Amino acid sequence: MWKKVSPLIFPLLAVLLLGGALGLGIPTRVAKLNNSYQLYAPPPMAQINPRTINIFLLGHKAIYDDFISIWLLQTLMQTGTPKNPELLMQQVRSVIQHHPKLETTYMLSCFTLWRELNHPEFCREISEAGLVAFPMSWRILMTQAFVEYALMNHPAQAATFFMMAAQRENAPPYVKKAAEKLLKTRVLTDEDIQQSMELISQSEGKTQFMGMLKKIQESKPKAP
Repeated sequence: MWKKVSPLIFPLLAVLLLGGALGLGIPTRVAKLNNSYQLYAPPPMAQINPRTINIFLLGHKAIYDDFISIWLLQTLMQTGTPKNPELLMQQVRSVIQHHPKLETTYMLSCFTLWRELNHPEFCREISEAGLVAFPMSWRILMTQAFVEYALMNHPAQAATFFMMAAQRENAPPYVKKAAEKLLKTRVLTDEDIQQSMELISQSEGKTQFMGMLKKIQESKPKAP
């Protein structure tokens, strides 16, 4: 009987420990959200080394990663309160240093800092952290490619991100064609933008990313 039960004890203890921490953190989070100056507070235990957290949770750090992703998402989706780009980026950093396994965390962080706060320069740091968590993600690379192309006016760097995306598994053939075209002409057509919109919209958060890419289409460089 003990042999059957013993393998379940450590995972159960990990869940109970984290569950207790989350339970204690919920009232704090609600209170902080009710006071806008605390909106950007980092998640509980975010300052602890990720390896230490993994040991503390007996190898079940994924549960904590889900928690901090939701914590950040509450700030990203907050309405009615003006966001501070520097403070928001500090909170984003407190989360992405743990490299949570939720692709949308990185893409929506970039989207919010660019679209709402007009600070696309933060996206590179976010995308690089996202690629540590998702080294085969072509959507993160394509998102960064468009930031470089339409917002930072870096067509050559945008082409590099497109080429990196093209090398990822399951990346559509169009991605490589767009990269080659950017390297040659430094301009994408309306059809190129539309195709990219359709590709990225296949990811989570379809509505948000369709809006993001429509904004890119509106602001893209005009052909000479």
